[in-house]
Amino acid sequence: MSTFDSIPPHPIPDQTTSGQHAGSRMRREWRRVVVVYTLLVCTPLFFAYSQFRAHGGDAFSTVVRSLQGTYGVGRSTWFSTEWRETIVNTADEYAQVHLQLEYGRGPVASVIIPDGYPRYTTTVEGRNATLHIDVDTRLSQSEFSQLHPAFVSGLVNQFKAPPRVSLIEALRARMELLPWYVIEHTHFPGMVDIAPLGVNCTLAAILGAPGLPILAMLVLIPSWLALPIFWLWVVLSVLCVVLPQRAWGWMKARARLVWTRTRHRT
Repeated sequence: MSTFDSIPPHPIPDQTTSGQHAGSRMRREWRRVVVVYTLLVCTPLFFAYSQFRAHGGDAFSTVVRSLQGTYGVGRSTWFSTEWRETIVNTADEYAQVHLQLEYGRGPVASVIIPDGYPRYTTTVEGRNATLHIDVDTRLSQSEFSQLHPAFVSGLVNQFKAPPRVSLIEALRARMELLPWYVIEHTHFPGMVDIAPLGVNCTLAAILGAPGLPILAMLVLIPSWLALPIFWLWVVLSVLCVVLPQRAWGWMKARARLVWTRTRHRT
């Protein structure tokens, strides 16, 4: 057999074009599936976390990080965030600090049920959020005030005027509550109440893997950009699903034309 017989025939141009179109159509369909899946799975988490950051969440995280207790647990809804920290080996041997950041239109019920000990309670009205501080202790309010005169006032001052810290410290404070947001707002058939925090976070991260870049962006950007970035992502995701490919091509061409004209003018 000659060498010419072993050379495969060239594909017909029409067949090549149709194969490319089929592959491109398949990629577009898979892209839409991923976008719809990310919207369904990650939208509750992204909305809750962007709401939190836009309404004093960074200052609240700084207060939480300053407690330095032995054990902390977080809970959150779309319009409130709570943290309970257990502190032992203090002058009264035992205390629980319950913090609630409320930024709903009306009063938000507490998710964490406090204990029945006498409590030291104060409320701080912020610009767009309200902080409730509730200390559960065996001491009376007067005894607690004598033993810890600056404890609650220190928390209030940190919330009203957070100290200036480096970017690394700011990111550490933001990451303090992020795992609780992930497991609270990423719904999966798991064992949220009995499984360890790391197991729940791993399952939630696997389930919401397509949305991890957006979540990282919501952590890194300034707090005043959190809600605009969230709504921009929602709008672009919906447009990606409903608009035909021809419309996207037209939008890209128009954006490229505007960019070219802008460069020539400058």
